[in-house]
Amino acid sequence: MDAFYCFCFAPACLPSDLRFDDCGWEDPIEIRRLAGFDVILSRVPLGRFTGAEAEQRLADLEWLVPRAQAHDRVITRTMEWATVLPLTFATLFSSLPALALEVAARRRALLDFFERLAGREEWAVKVTMDRERAIAARMQSLYPEGGEVPAGGRGYLLKQRRRGEAEQAIGPWLKGQVARLDEALRPNCETLLIRPPRDEVVAIRACLVTRDRAPFLSEAIERNRDDFAEQGLDLHCSGPWPLYSFCGTS
Repeated sequence: MDAFYCFCFAPACLPSDLRFDDCGWEDPIEIRRLAGFDVILSRVPLGRFTGAEAEQRLADLEWLVPRAQAHDRVITRTMEWATVLPLTFATLFSSLPALALEVAARRRALLDFFERLAGREEWAVKVTMDRERAIAARMQSLYPEGGEVPAGGRGYLLKQRRRGEAEQAIGPWLKGQVARLDEALRPNCETLLIRPPRDEVVAIRACLVTRDRAPFLSEAIERNRDDFAEQGLDLHCSGPWPLYSFCGTS
């Protein structure tokens, strides 16, 4: 059995000759106009994404990552022509009539989305922390003069005490640094969403930006980059990305 894999929805304005051959997807991709919208889809074997064997494949990063990257490349290619409502990886429909019914049922929400987010882009800003650099910077802040450190055991204990104080100071200090970054980002964002940090990333922001403000967002990050780096924090900005973070915002 086959199914229809759906990448994204777009207004009914995409060129009929838009090609996706170089996006890395293994099946033919087409544009279908359904219920007044353009839908980017591909006919795929249903068993590739459902069933016990599919669960094993989806857990295999060597299989999953190239296909997830191809999924995003298809959406990004569509973004060159229109505002796009992206769908998550492996969104399947049993038939074209079922897909058309879904699009028709979401008509009002889709119209609102395309009107509200026309000309907008999603940019990601991440902050990573080099803990040793951050501790060293906090120690320098707490003890700017350095001070005499006795030799032997007493000196070792003093250094350890100072390091402990610097480590305890990192939490409140980091909160303040991230708040300062938010203040620098907000003037260039229509919406600034806080995303949960993970691994070595200590702060993640999703920025909704009009296309004309995107360069100013990058400039704000560049103005702060060196100062943050001196404190053990590195700023990373990337985009534009599909509008996943803002599909549900009003």
